[in-house]
Amino acid sequence: MGASNILELYDDCLNYIFDFLPSQDCLRLAQVCLRFRQIFVSQCGKRFREYTIDENSSREELIQLSICREVVQNFTIDLHNFDMSIITNKYSCNTPTVFFDILCSTLAGMHQLEHLNVKQLKILVTIIARPVDQILTAVRQLKDLRRLKIHSIFDCSVQRLGELQHLEELHLHVPQIASATLVKCCKSNSRLHSLHLGYGCVQSNLCDIVPHCKNLEVFKFGMTAESSAYKALARLPKLRQLTHFGIRRADSFEPLLTSLADRPQLLHLDIDGGSISLPETRQLIRLQSLVHLKCFCSTVQCVVMLARLSRLEELCLWMTSPLDISDALLGIIANCEKLKLLRLAAGNINNDFFSNAMKLSRGKKIPLKLEIPMPSHKQTITAEVKCSNERELNNWSAF
Repeated sequence: MGASNILELYDDCLNYIFDFLPSQDCLRLAQVCLRFRQIFVSQCGKRFREYTIDENSSREELIQLSICREVVQNFTIDLHNFDMSIITNKYSCNTPTVFFDILCSTLAGMHQLEHLNVKQLKILVTIIARPVDQILTAVRQLKDLRRLKIHSIFDCSVQRLGELQHLEELHLHVPQIASATLVKCCKSNSRLHSLHLGYGCVQSNLCDIVPHCKNLEVFKFGMTAESSAYKALARLPKLRQLTHFGIRRADSFEPLLTSLADRPQLLHLDIDGGSISLPETRQLIRLQSLVHLKCFCSTVQCVVMLARLSRLEELCLWMTSPLDISDALLGIIANCEKLKLLRLAAGNINNDFFSNAMKLSRGKKIPLKLEIPMPSHKQTITAEVKCSNERELNNWSAF
């Protein structure tokens, strides 16, 4: 039986109609008619599953985004796009607050949104009040939102973070955040397993968030603080990966490493900045669960001691003194049977190191990849020791 009106036509028929209509007419129909909106989403929705609003976004694209909002899964907002000059000149809009309200309304309808990235890397001239907080309020009811990243080189308000309840991964690269705001966020997002904080983002003691991060497995941060501020992190019951970057005080990690050694669960440790001292190294080598380590060393003795970490699979070193550490590295290769990667970002080795490393690796089941700097050639040499019957130094390449 034939359709009594156009809306009763099958999808393939309506798709043909859309193909013959001008793009502006398609948008108008999709905005005013649910049936045509469904057809539009089926045709164009795939383009918006992952989308970024930036200076290249056209007015027509933003209208399409609004129509297809429920299929968006990964969304990035560059707040510079809401600068007064861009809104006025590019989008012919004299009311930026209305323009931003439309964005927030669109966000609230993104029911499949899983990842949200908000960034402000340029000076923003706008009359929009607390734009990041408005965005957070708009997405607070989205149950599929698992990952949030906020990156701003300027002060911005994130007081609404505590209104979100389903986050599992949070990146905050902002100049600072109030301790109370971060604590409230951790309380309301009990499933949070990964937390990344920009350097100096939190100025107060980290112990405030520890009781509310029972499921935290990955923590990356940077701050200059007393050793007691770091020590509290050892109480995180599920911590598997810990990264500290930037300046820190000498010996400030010794209490933390001591406490971590009493709970052998840490698998990945990056101390990216500040050489580990001898007292810190003595505690570090007690972390027998480590499979990945990245650190700075200033003495050969510290490097030698790392050979006691027998379960290491990846070791990345930066030697801050000009001493030859060939023998120390060979000791690590000999004792760490599971070692897959040895990367020396800076440090001196002798001419026999590679041949000696190959001899030590011949009896091992796991191939060893060496990445060693060659200052004379201003390049890094990558060598892979294969553990086949030939057991030859297989591949050399510069990168």
